[in-house]
Amino acid sequence: MITRLRPKLARVAGATCYLQAVQDIRVGGRMGNAQYQYTLQADQLEDLSEWAPRMLETLRKLPELRDVSSDQQDAGLQVPLTIDRATAARLGVSTRLIDETLYSAFGQRQVSTIYTQLNQYRVVMEVAPEFWQSPDALRNIHIQSANGESVPLTTLTRFEPSAAPLQVNHQGLFPSVTLSFNLAPGVALGQAVVAVEEASRGIGLPASIRGKFAGAAQAFQASLSTQPLLILAALVAVYIVLGMLYESFLHPLTILSTLPSAGVARCSPCCSAEWSCRSSP
Repeated sequence: MITRLRPKLARVAGATCYLQAVQDIRVGGRMGNAQYQYTLQADQLEDLSEWAPRMLETLRKLPELRDVSSDQQDAGLQVPLTIDRATAARLGVSTRLIDETLYSAFGQRQVSTIYTQLNQYRVVMEVAPEFWQSPDALRNIHIQSANGESVPLTTLTRFEPSAAPLQVNHQGLFPSVTLSFNLAPGVALGQAVVAVEEASRGIGLPASIRGKFAGAAQAFQASLSTQPLLILAALVAVYIVLGMLYESFLHPLTILSTLPSAGVARCSPCCSAEWSCRSSP
């Protein structure tokens, strides 16, 4: 049903719809747009902001995956303000004075308290709301220097809008980005895991970025790592059961050698009666 709905929903302009089957039991991981997850962790947020989009585009090209998405939200806007310290020192303006002036304009500084008989009111100083709408309001701010002159803020600083993350997800102590994906029709989870690992190696992730599966994909990968132990435990259990059945822990090892490939053979010595059985040809 999801396969039939996906192309119809893709024609809706301005919106991206993700579908996933509801699971009765969810195995860990974050809530995402798809069933399986792959998480990237980095020591520095700058490295994660550079490589997470590359990994996202690489996974979207894999034929084994569908509905690949990311929880990275880096479409916010910020205005970094860089102070020209040499010019500020020449004009007699300290960096603390610049900080105090900006806080008075945009930080809601409390300057007084009005007391009445029943209540009290705090007086907050800030610029008018119409000056909050654009970074150009910084061009209208002036700072009083040590000699009493009014210096425009643009003379001492430079600024320009840039992108900024709206939120930074963490896993443990490190910033992380989680990529979610579904499986293409007829593709097993094991095939998708191999394809994602090969893709992460193919783009050449730096050593500062670590990728690993989360949620159901992580549980599947962990089950593969313990599969040889499970097979060994099953063989040991079968051996113990056969030993209890034949009342000998040595006989289960020799019973196959005592049975010929065809013809008449004696049955197990645990049988009290003397009878023969025909093995299958």
